[in-house]
Amino acid sequence: MGFVTGNTNRQKLLEMLASKGELETSRIAKNMHLAQPSVNRLVEELMEKELVVEKEGKCSLTELGTTIERKVQNL
Repeated sequence: MGFVTGNTNRQKLLEMLASKGELETSRIAKNMHLAQPSVNRLVEELMEKELVVEKEGKCSLTELGTTIERKVQNL
């Protein structure tokens, strides 16, 4: 959980996916006001931790990602 809470962009990305469901990385970049390469890096980091999956160009939370996002919200 510290991996997520230690970076506000990771936290915001999980929150966004929790509230909106599947999103394309270009949409995430626009909503978060970040450059596309930054979003790609965030998504890759979260995929490595098995918090996010990417299918057909859209990102969504895994079951673990949903659990972590809820715990972070309750802090």
